[in-house]
Amino acid sequence: MADVELKRLKASEIVLKASRLARLVGHTELMEFLGFERNGYPTDGSASTWIRRAGRLAAKEKNTFYPVSIAKVEAHVESAQKAIDAMRGGGNYSGDHIALASQNHDQRILQASANLGTWTGICGQVVATTYDMVTEIYHELLFSDLQASLFAATQKEVDGSLAAASGSALDKIERVSDRLRDGDPESVSQALTTCRRLIDSCADYVFPARDEPYVIGDGVTLKVGPQNVLNRLQAHTHVCGASKSRRDRLRRTLSDLYERCSAGTHAEVTVGEARFVFLQTYIALGELITLNTPQTDAA
Repeated sequence: MADVELKRLKASEIVLKASRLARLVGHTELMEFLGFERNGYPTDGSASTWIRRAGRLAAKEKNTFYPVSIAKVEAHVESAQKAIDAMRGGGNYSGDHIALASQNHDQRILQASANLGTWTGICGQVVATTYDMVTEIYHELLFSDLQASLFAATQKEVDGSLAAASGSALDKIERVSDRLRDGDPESVSQALTTCRRLIDSCADYVFPARDEPYVIGDGVTLKVGPQNVLNRLQAHTHVCGASKSRRDRLRRTLSDLYERCSAGTHAEVTVGEARFVFLQTYIALGELITLNTPQTDAA
C-alpha cells in the first residue's frame, strides 16, 4: 500500500509484488486479476469484468479492448513519451508545403499524446484496482488480528474462571469440541447436553442452591433451589451489582441457550447450529462468571 501511495514502484512492479501477497493470503480474485495483467487477457471476453475494472475498454469501440500485459502497456507508455519528446522541438519546414508539413507534425504529436494518455490511464487504473483489493485484504487481516487478540485475552480470563468453577469444566469444553468435530447426530446431541451441564456446574459454583428464596428487589423473589439453575444465575448477577439491563440481557441469553441445549437432545440440530450454541454458551458464561466486582454501569 505504501508503494502505491508514495509512487515508489511502476505498475508492473506493483502487479508482481501484489501477486505474491495474493498467493500468500490465498485471495483467488486478486490472483486471477493479476494473472491477466502479467500474461495478457484472453480475447474471448471471458475476463470482461477485469477488463472493465482495469480500464482496458477502447474508448471508441465498445467491443474492443487492449489485451496486452501490463509490461507491454508500460512499453507503449515509454514509446509514446519518446515520440513526443522527439517531436517537441518542431520541424524546419520551407517551400510551398510548409503549412501541410506543420499540420502533419502537429497531428503526429496529438496522436502520440492520445496514445500516451490511453496507456498511462490503463497503468493508473490497474494500480488503483490493485490498491483497492489490497486495502480490503489489509482491513480483513487487521480485523482478524484484533478479533484474535480480543478473543485470546478473553479466553484466558474465562478459562481460568471456568477452571475454578468446576474441576471438570474445561474437560467438558474439550469433549464438546471433539464431538462437534465428529459431526454425527449423536455427537451433536451429546455436545449440547454437555453445554447444558456446563451451565449447571457454573450455577452451582457462583450461587449454590438454597431453600429460602432470593429477594431481587421491588418485592420480586426467585426460587433458588437445586432445579432453579437460571434463577440462581440471575441471582448471581444481582449479587455482583450488574445493571438491570445487563442482568436482563444475560438472563434472556442463558434462558434461550439452556432451552436450545435441552431441545437439542430430542430434536435434530445441525453441526453448524450446535457450534454457534456452544460458542454463545461459552461467551455468556464467561461474561457471567467473571462478574466478581460490583458494577457501576447505569441500568
